[in-house]
Amino acid sequence: MIIENDQDIRHIIEFILQEHNFETLSIPEPEKLSKLISFRADLILLDEFINNHPGHRLCRKIKNIPTLASIPVIILSTANDIELIAAECEANDYISKPFDLNNIVDKVIRIVNHQPLAF
Repeated sequence: MIIENDQDIRHIIEFILQEHNFETLSIPEPEKLSKLISFRADLILLDEFINNHPGHRLCRKIKNIPTLASIPVIILSTANDIELIAAECEANDYISKPFDLNNIVDKVIRIVNHQPLAF
């Protein structure tokens, strides 16, 4: 699942992941957590700055709901302190913007294949 309010970024990430045979669902902003529950994502790529919804708060909510807590979350951000933000909300990893598309694919593959991350 890709939660990113920038349409161009969302479409680029979706395109590159689909090119690597990942099924994707992308949404421009966080909707009800019930959508996350019903979709049962294997991974969430979450923008830190989504309109009035800070991504780290949504990440914290996800990690505090027992049925969602095991879903890995990767925070995407331009923030200088993204590593700290990701650690504080218990994200599984982070990606700094601007990003390298290969970096996104590599991190997604590692998480989906349950390989340890360098984070």
